[in-house]
Amino acid sequence: MSNFLDKAKELAAQARERGGSVAEKVGDAAAKGVGVIADKADEMTGGKYTEKIEDVSEKIEGVLDPNGNTKKDDDK
Repeated sequence: MSNFLDKAKELAAQARERGGSVAEKVGDAAAKGVGVIADKADEMTGGKYTEKIEDVSEKIEGVLDPNGNTKKDDDK
């Protein structure tokens, strides 16, 4: 029974490690998507709400990627 619990703990640790890296990748991609959407919204409104759109998109990107790893301007 001890071997079973040890193996279960090991597998759980591996799942946490893999899940964390997947979450980081998804968060970064989602944050980049928000940037694209913000740019399109700004274009569609003729720049009328640029400041508000930027403020909201930055807040959303910060939630999706709290480490600030997005490179929205570099990836265009």
